[in-house]
Amino acid sequence: MKTIKLIVVFCCCLASAHLFAQNSPQAIEGDLLRILKKVNYYGAHKKDWKAMDSLLKQNKIFAVKLKYYTSKYPETISLLFTSLVKERLVIATSADGIFRTYSWNTQLGDKGFDIYNVLQYKNAGQTVSLLKMDTIGKKGYVSLWYPKIYTFTTAGKIYYLATYNSVYSATKAGQGLKIFTIDKGKLISNPPLIKTPTGVYSQLHYDFDVSSIADWESYPAIYFDKATQTIHTPLVDYNHKMTRKLITYKFTGRFFEKVK
Repeated sequence: MKTIKLIVVFCCCLASAHLFAQNSPQAIEGDLLRILKKVNYYGAHKKDWKAMDSLLKQNKIFAVKLKYYTSKYPETISLLFTSLVKERLVIATSADGIFRTYSWNTQLGDKGFDIYNVLQYKNAGQTVSLLKMDTIGKKGYVSLWYPKIYTFTTAGKIYYLATYNSVYSATKAGQGLKIFTIDKGKLISNPPLIKTPTGVYSQLHYDFDVSSIADWESYPAIYFDKATQTIHTPLVDYNHKMTRKLITYKFTGRFFEKVK
């Protein structure tokens, strides 16, 4: 019965989205803003079990509508969505305008952040959107959001280096970088470009103790330097304390490899 109700909700929200949008960027943003405000409202009152049910429902509606609009209307990949950003939707766009991520905190987590992501990219003049919410709560899943996308080209192929953040609790957080590329119209999230002593990977990740940066005015974050083709990550010591030192991975023609 719950499955049937959920399908009905999804179908209704898609139908309303189609009627409401009418190809208008303002209408699309207004519709999404209305739902995201509900997410944030119920998130602030989730100690009430009724609000928790509404929070779950509104997150699902927002996720489906965002995926629908970003798939149906190609122009959305370049819209600023200023009002949504003010409501804490995190948007990152590649320099070439081909790849974009949308991330928001569902506020469903007990301690850290539970993040849903919609990944959008262009293909043959159209846009494709992927909703990444199906692994929430699964063992080993890292809930993350993307604040920045770097563009890197080698051998005629474009790669997108997306930095991300995670918050597990008040004392533990993480950062990293994931590599994406588009191949034959499909978004590939695991191109092996980073070589370490233990293998070749498509991402870098590190966890750290939040208390180690508590009195810092600013702290280093992972970034890509296009001019030198290097990835820089903060060094975290064996006690999970972040240091001000950096680890550098330089592109050597085939892989990013650690500079000694």
